[in-house]
Amino acid sequence: MRAEADLESIREWFAYNDYVRKKYLKLLESLPSRELAKDTGASFPSLLDISAHIFFVYRLWLKERYSGVELDKGDSFGRKCTSFQELKEDAEKTGPYILDFVQNLQPRDLRRWIERPRDGQPFAFNVKSMLWHLVEEELQHRGELNALLWQMNVDPPITGWGTWKKETGAKV
Repeated sequence: MRAEADLESIREWFAYNDYVRKKYLKLLESLPSRELAKDTGASFPSLLDISAHIFFVYRLWLKERYSGVELDKGDSFGRKCTSFQELKEDAEKTGPYILDFVQNLQPRDLRRWIERPRDGQPFAFNVKSMLWHLVEEELQHRGELNALLWQMNVDPPITGWGTWKKETGAKV
């Protein structure tokens, strides 16, 4: 019963992040290209790069680390995102994959431990912890985007949990 409740919470958080992520993409699309590509000195150089990194992290963990599928050669940790169009294409291919992934999980999957090589060394992780890490990773970078947008005098589309529930009709 506990694993079922955990999985339901994880699915809700992934749905919430997907919904809010789309709002950020819409806002980014409205900004001038030079602002999107400007080096901000943040964790990744530009608003585009930070946003692309969010998608990369999902691919890294869900495809490569969880499923054992190698990422494409050009798909790397510090990959530079060159345009909003590139980010949009990234979102269109990765966003649905993320939601399908969590929808296809079974409660027993949360208890699994997976071992994969990382930097030539054995690396083991628990699936439940991996999924919560992905939620945390996106929230951390979204906060970073918020700070950078505020520095540009742009209001980010901050959407609280209750607002998401109200706007989508998600069950409380």
